Amino acid sequence: MRRLRFLVTTLTVVLILGMVIVVAAMVVRLGLFDRASESEPITAESLVLPAGAEVLSLGHAEGQLLILTRDADGAETLRVFDADSGAQISATPISRE
Repeated sequence: MRRLRFLVTTLTVVLILGMVIVVAAMVVRLGLFDRASESEPITAESLVLPAGAEVLSLGHAEGQLLILTRDADGAETLRVFDADSGAQISATPISRE
């Protein structure tokens, strides 16, 4: 009887520890405590894109807004804008092999 009680207690502790580890892994994977994802808001009132440009994706990094566009001729371009003023900093053509 004593051995059975020890076995049940041990299995209960292992089960609880396993659940704690699973929950901790989910919290880390979901990034609930990730402070790096917090960023400053974009304060630019407008951004100017070429006529016919289609926005494919957006991103941001340290005061910059990154926009991947497909131009009217089908070329893809990565455009970097200043997040405060909205001025275009650079435009890099993207080519695929």
